Amino acid sequence: MGNLLFEIGVEEIPARFLPSAKEQIEQNFSKITAEYRIGLHFLKVFITPRRLALIAQLSKEQESEEKIVWGPPAHVSFDEKGAPKEPAFAFAKAQGIDVNDLQIKPKGKGNYVCALLKERGRQTEEILPEILKNLFFSLSFPKMMRWGDGNLRFVRPVRWFVAIYDDNIIPFEIEGIKAGDYTQGHRFLAVNPIKIDRIEDYERILERSFVIIDQEKRKKLICEQVQRLADTINGKILWDEELLEEVTYLVEYPEAFLCSFSESYLSLPKELLITVMKDHQRYFAITDSEGKLKEYFVVVSNTKSENEVNIRKGAERVIKARFEDAKFYYEEDLKKGLERLLELTKGIIYHKKLGSLHDKALRINKIANKLGKLLLPDKLELINLASLYCKADLASGVVGEFPELQGIMGGYYSKHAGFPNEVAQAIREHYLPKGFSDELPSNEIGCIISIADKLDHLHSFFYLGEIPSGTEDPFGLRRAANGIIAILFKNKYPLSIEDILEISEELASENIKEQLLNFIIQRLESFLESSDYSPNLIKTVSDLMAVLPPFEIEERLKAVKDFKESDNFERYFLAVKRVSNIIKNYEKMPINRSLFVAPEEEELYLKMEEVGANLKDYIKNREFFKALNYLDNLTPFINNFFDKVLVMDKDEQIKRNRLALLQELSDLLKSVADISRLY
Repeated sequence: MGNLLFEIGVEEIPARFLPSAKEQIEQNFSKITAEYRIGLHFLKVFITPRRLALIAQLSKEQESEEKIVWGPPAHVSFDEKGAPKEPAFAFAKAQGIDVNDLQIKPKGKGNYVCALLKERGRQTEEILPEILKNLFFSLSFPKMMRWGDGNLRFVRPVRWFVAIYDDNIIPFEIEGIKAGDYTQGHRFLAVNPIKIDRIEDYERILERSFVIIDQEKRKKLICEQVQRLADTINGKILWDEELLEEVTYLVEYPEAFLCSFSESYLSLPKELLITVMKDHQRYFAITDSEGKLKEYFVVVSNTKSENEVNIRKGAERVIKARFEDAKFYYEEDLKKGLERLLELTKGIIYHKKLGSLHDKALRINKIANKLGKLLLPDKLELINLASLYCKADLASGVVGEFPELQGIMGGYYSKHAGFPNEVAQAIREHYLPKGFSDELPSNEIGCIISIADKLDHLHSFFYLGEIPSGTEDPFGLRRAANGIIAILFKNKYPLSIEDILEISEELASENIKEQLLNFIIQRLESFLESSDYSPNLIKTVSDLMAVLPPFEIEERLKAVKDFKESDNFERYFLAVKRVSNIIKNYEKMPINRSLFVAPEEEELYLKMEEVGANLKDYIKNREFFKALNYLDNLTPFINNFFDKVLVMDKDEQIKRNRLALLQELSDLLKSVADISRLY
């Protein structure tokens, strides 16, 4: 084994780019070393705002490679007795081997002479300059830049390379920047540059120079420091994994400080204060044991504890200014009132082809009222109120400044306007859910407004031709469809996808309806796959996706999945498959009982009538597993029919009538799901 250290030193990289950089280095380095046939036995990647680094253990040399070099045809190279001729000698000489070492192997339509050559691997140290350059140029970021007079493009200006293998410098350079064994410590706290004599001392040397190179260690330190400070005031940190990761990648030497603000700001909405602290300042908020916000926060700085006074003063001054701005916007919004905010939405263009935000609210209101009549008729007045005002907060100063609070502020403003709590809660939560697994609005009014909003969103952008393709989905249409399915499914609403599209048809042509239907069905299939149903199992209900409520689709799938494990399944499946195979190429035909010739035809027909009549109660009560077991009563009659009756009779009328009988039987067998599609 040989030990490698490679570090790319840069100006500060935005924290949001760094998790991806870590993944890229891990994946790309593994791939590149494999391509060079070098064994990778250990890899650890270190990421800070100012450096991308790795330590690896590599095999000392490449693996040897065998390759075949093809020569002339065998009959040209050797005579009838197998003696080599001139072409064989020439080819062997060109490959640097004895003519007796040539082999004859089949290739295409003939036999050819070939040489098996073994290429010995080079020393890893020789190849590392190529490998490290390839790794560097393989890294990509959402935004790349050039600097100075050079042509090199990278996420931020590159200032140094450290490249050491078994404590020897790997010589290479990129755009005039030469690799060496000198790194940089903390930008302000260390005495730079710093020599790395031994790879095993790398972490220790940097830590002595105020750089915690290991991101996991930095994260742990931050958690410990932040929690310890909260404990001193009997508080609880409002942990947020996204914020924790961002702060981890913002600093090289974390030091947490406890700060405070005036209690008077606690009269502002809790979410507003948290948003200012988290999203705008990267501070950790603190609550009491009951979840009520306290007048303290924690800032994680990239400095030493000796600078605590200045850091605290600066953070408290900044947070006060930000809170004052938030307070101003909030109080101005309350002065305007919800009616005025709703009026202001008339002047905010939602889309030039779709009108204003007020027009959108009216469309949502229309859809929500239709849904309300079907699902919650006793609360139509509240549904009407919530749907009409659900977008009013988009005209507010707070949401203009803090867009992530849309809906939440609408809840506060509607409460201030004296709206019922149910309405305020519905307005607050109508953007939920954001995906299959996200929480739903906490009341049914919110669920109805959410469906209406998402339906209008889908119709609007399909109307504009903005249909997602591939992985691109700039308007979040998949997320909207996922949210609709989640609500329909979890609340067990008795509405199919076709039903909800009929409710929201204002912008939809027949073509758009068809596109939307297929789009939402695809999202339902994705939801079912994520719920551990296999694609083949999902195919058994594909014809029902559009016309049955999503929760019932899942119940049918569960029944099929359970029935598939039963003792009766195999014989039933084979019977179903026999029926589906024989009728698949024929159009639907009517049955004529007077054309029955064999008694098995009449017996099967009568059994079908009996099963069909009794099956209705199972289906009505959604007892789908029992329904499948009951359908299995047809199995012996199906098998007896096929054993005794020739379907493809010479008489065309009898043949067609028997096919018609099997077609009706097939429809009956599909009452729960089309089992024939399982394999």
